Amino acid sequence: MKNKLCHTCHKSEDCETPCAAIEVLFQIYDKQDEKDKVARIRNLKKQLGIQDAEPSKSLKRLADKIIKRFPEFSIIREFNIKIGYVVSQERKRGEKIIYADCRKVQEVFKAYLPFDFIITFYERNTGLLNENQQKILMLHELRHIMIGEKGLKIRPHDIEDFKGILETYGLDWNEPGKELPDILGGE
Repeated sequence: MKNKLCHTCHKSEDCETPCAAIEVLFQIYDKQDEKDKVARIRNLKKQLGIQDAEPSKSLKRLADKIIKRFPEFSIIREFNIKIGYVVSQERKRGEKIIYADCRKVQEVFKAYLPFDFIITFYERNTGLLNENQQKILMLHELRHIMIGEKGLKIRPHDIEDFKGILETYGLDWNEPGKELPDILGGE
């Protein structure tokens, strides 16, 4: 392993054995907090101008809790609807900030993707939201998933959002920093 550290090591430059210090760093990295990793990666990608996306275990865990908590999502469990969760570093905008989206995977892509839907959180935008707002955002995205007459489909908004979310959490639930109740009761 030839790198900058190898030049300061007292071993020969021809050393092929793994460096113990680097091995310890990899172990620390593996244990590092996921939010800290995401923040560091986001900052590095921003500096390099890289737009990227990756699967998110934390979004899956959040969605699983919401699916379990809200009876309206029993169809997801009963029909074994497969959902992929992605964090994107892209700063997505339309007429306004786009925090997340839910897309149905087209049949032709199912040959490569084992999912029926993909929910993407745009981290550079969702970073403006607090934890409870992000939970409601996941609730919102999961509500797009439905079964129609011809199978799985995307449910459109009732209005600009879903009526039930607006009635419960207010028209401005997604304003950055707005305090909202924890829809999972502190789980």
